[in-house]
Amino acid sequence: MRCRKQLGAAAVLACGMAGQGASAQSSVIASWVQYAPGSSVAALAAGSWGDQPNSLNPTILVRAIVTDATSCPAATLDHITPLTMKQRFIGSALTNTPGTPGATNGKAGYPQYFVSPTATSAANFANGEPMATTSWGECEAVVQPGHTRVTVGGVEMKLPVAKPRRILVMGDTGCRLNGALSSNGSNQQNCSDPTAFPFAYLSTYEATFKPDVILQVGDWFYRDTNCLTNGSETFPGCNTPSSPNYETWGDTFDSWNADVFFPAKTLLAAAPWIMVRGNHESCGRGARGWFATLDPYPYNYNNVVCPKTNTYPAPGSNTATYNGDFEASYVVPANNVNILVHDSSFANDSAVDTNMAANYDIDLSNLLAAVKAAAPAAQNIFATHKPTFGLSYGTAPTGCATGPNGQSNNGGDWTEQSVFNGGTGYTASAFKDGVPDSIGLFLSGHIHQFQYVNFPPRKVLNKSFAPQLVVGTGGSLLDADCNTGLVPPGNTNQPPFGQLRFPYTVQATGGTTGSLSNTYSHDEFGFALFEAVLDKPTGNVTAYNASIYTISASLAGHCRIDLSPRKIACRF
Repeated sequence: MRCRKQLGAAAVLACGMAGQGASAQSSVIASWVQYAPGSSVAALAAGSWGDQPNSLNPTILVRAIVTDATSCPAATLDHITPLTMKQRFIGSALTNTPGTPGATNGKAGYPQYFVSPTATSAANFANGEPMATTSWGECEAVVQPGHTRVTVGGVEMKLPVAKPRRILVMGDTGCRLNGALSSNGSNQQNCSDPTAFPFAYLSTYEATFKPDVILQVGDWFYRDTNCLTNGSETFPGCNTPSSPNYETWGDTFDSWNADVFFPAKTLLAAAPWIMVRGNHESCGRGARGWFATLDPYPYNYNNVVCPKTNTYPAPGSNTATYNGDFEASYVVPANNVNILVHDSSFANDSAVDTNMAANYDIDLSNLLAAVKAAAPAAQNIFATHKPTFGLSYGTAPTGCATGPNGQSNNGGDWTEQSVFNGGTGYTASAFKDGVPDSIGLFLSGHIHQFQYVNFPPRKVLNKSFAPQLVVGTGGSLLDADCNTGLVPPGNTNQPPFGQLRFPYTVQATGGTTGSLSNTYSHDEFGFALFEAVLDKPTGNVTAYNASIYTISASLAGHCRIDLSPRKIACRF
């Protein structure tokens, strides 16, 4: 975290804590506990995991970013049992990987390397952040059940609890550098200013809530271009390596450290994580960093260097196709509620990709069948990056998708909508009648606002739909508000959309849904804290009370999320 500008007493404390942790001469840059897909006994015996993603027994990983991956740090379980961590990757093996083209939207090509081949000795950027060297890498280990704590390099971390009650939700956390998208710097954040890029402050504040689970719904990496706008520095010194304002960019270890590991060091160690992949981590964009460091599956170099192409199931197949563009969905139980973690990084937002929709349908239908067989009464939360149902935004009022009175309209992902209204034709689809009652909530990011979309209890287009919650306000530049225009760089309190009612077109044969009963969008940095509502006789979760917090440490709103019958009711 950079502490040149202050956000008040809490931010001063946060800056001090982050600075102490970063300056310590330790081989551990950051460490965390992470949920991963379930595993067979055979896979674990072979030193692997994740071959049973439909299992309700997820694999638990402990991971650490280290300055010397040839010698992984000491780790213990419950302060007694030694845990051997093994190298996941080392930077010297990624100094000449195929460079991400970075050609989308006119972006300049990324550096060919994930770690510069000339970075062989320890050094810092002028702002104090350490530079990755060829010895940097990641170490990891699978944790067997029956333990409560793990310590890595002197840092103690909680392991998953059987019945988590507090789930912290955030998304879209990296610092946006994408000058190619505008000519006036409006798609650039001043990453050196914590009021403009508040992820470091927010993450330290979030850790104080002592969650049982942390769920990041995708888009970790945002440094697509250097900080130049029309050939000039958008912020003084941002393109000058010797300046404390310099911003590293491209899909490199330094960029991932600046966007994730350095600012979130405290939060990473605070609770076990569910890490969702976003479109910024897709092949051709930020896949190198995702697959090297955060991907919940075993290390796969072919995925690290994946091209943005895909293969699909053959017609009539009941087996999904998995590769670098799409990994198998998996389950993380939270008491009697299952979180279904889905990779929507490849999905097409504004047109239906029928091949990928079929792939999603097969994957998710098989997953739901397995979950129902193992836990017939369980409720499920569908967690993915791209919202199935969302309110669209634009760069100015004239750029917004409009409904009556110029209001914004369907900003959901059309490929996902095709799946969840039964439009793929897959004979074994779980979604022929819409979203089954066992899915109580859609939880996503992608749109850089807080939003909810609550469908009426009656069927729409002869289908049933689940409510949608979007929490894409974790630190990346907020999206424009169609009512007020462009969000200026650094603006932390853009006026909200407010309450909206308008026709919302679901991508299905049969027309529009008509007026929704309740939709809302709010444009402010922050996060959500879910607290479980328990049925006293059984101890089961029946609902969640979600508190929406902002960068000013204030409570912006509150939502009651009922899973059965499913609905969202919010107050702002």
